[in-house]
Amino acid sequence: MIKKVVGILNMYGEPSLGPLTANRTLGSTSFLGRFAVMDFALSNFTNSSIDEINILVKNNFRSVAKHVGNLKSWVTNTKIGRQNILINERGINDASYNTDLACIAENDWILYEAKADIVIITSSFVLATIDFKKAVDEHIASGKEISVIYSKIHDGDKTFKKGMVISFDDDGNIAKCVPNDQSRKHINVSLNSYIVNIGTMREMIKKYVKNVEKPLTFKEALQNLPNIGVSINPIEYRGYCRMFDSLKSFMKISFELLDYRNAKRVFDDDWPIYTLSHDTIPSSYASEATVINSFIANGAIIYGHVENSIISRRVRISKGAVIKNSIILTATFIGENAIIENALIDKYAHISAGSVIRGTKAKPIYVEQGKKTR
Repeated sequence: MIKKVVGILNMYGEPSLGPLTANRTLGSTSFLGRFAVMDFALSNFTNSSIDEINILVKNNFRSVAKHVGNLKSWVTNTKIGRQNILINERGINDASYNTDLACIAENDWILYEAKADIVIITSSFVLATIDFKKAVDEHIASGKEISVIYSKIHDGDKTFKKGMVISFDDDGNIAKCVPNDQSRKHINVSLNSYIVNIGTMREMIKKYVKNVEKPLTFKEALQNLPNIGVSINPIEYRGYCRMFDSLKSFMKISFELLDYRNAKRVFDDDWPIYTLSHDTIPSSYASEATVINSFIANGAIIYGHVENSIISRRVRISKGAVIKNSIILTATFIGENAIIENALIDKYAHISAGSVIRGTKAKPIYVEQGKKTR
């Protein structure tokens, strides 16, 4: 029997990237010059033939709406596909009620109208190319009500700082899911992707939202399920995966993907990453420009030297300017002979001629959106 699957991109619980996410969600943050972080999770849905897509937004709704628009970039079957951006209206005036599970409860029409059998909940801040179609097949074969997608990692003492470590019982089901205390390198870490039968989802809403004084988050409810006898099935993911959990990790992951060996694990002809289209001119390079091991987005104009860096759309780098190990976001102007190293320059900034902005890999410098240097 074919199961009807609905996808939910959960933008609650996103880690802070410091000032970079002060006025935008992590999911809508620019990544690799032309994408937003959320594009990878949305593309996982699309590539897995899931055209019922819903986005749960806790705050900074404007930044999400601006990027996804009508979501047509990610919904390939426009005749039967549907896409929604969902907020918890009651939670806006009552912070204690503004959880992801409560947001689903307030918008439970998406489950009824879609006549869903299975719900997939995933997050924007875990970068992975997950084939949900295959995962759903494994979930159904397990006979369990809920599955968690996880990965075995070998640098748990340094990465997935906001991750959840899972352990198994004697039957191979998930016994516990606890925060990563970074005491071990080799761990099984949740990728914040869950497959839930519709009946179980409704019971979770009833038990942990409607029948309690303070609603739980989905993750809190999940942690409680083994205590009430609900078996949780693990599904292992063996591909590339990273978590954005700080500004430093955001930059580290960005530069890591400048290495072709890493990039080809994320970008594949058979697994395209969709994003909002922009009608801009191709990038252009002056005769004196030099570019080494960098991503240059369309619309960028390069007169200076760019090395190990990521240059977003409509950035202009003037003659004599030197950019190294840095990320320059949309429509920023870099003046002549400016030097920028180990920095992240936000959108619409104006870096004047001769400016020197030099951080370190351990402590990169952030220049705020619209900032004008002297």
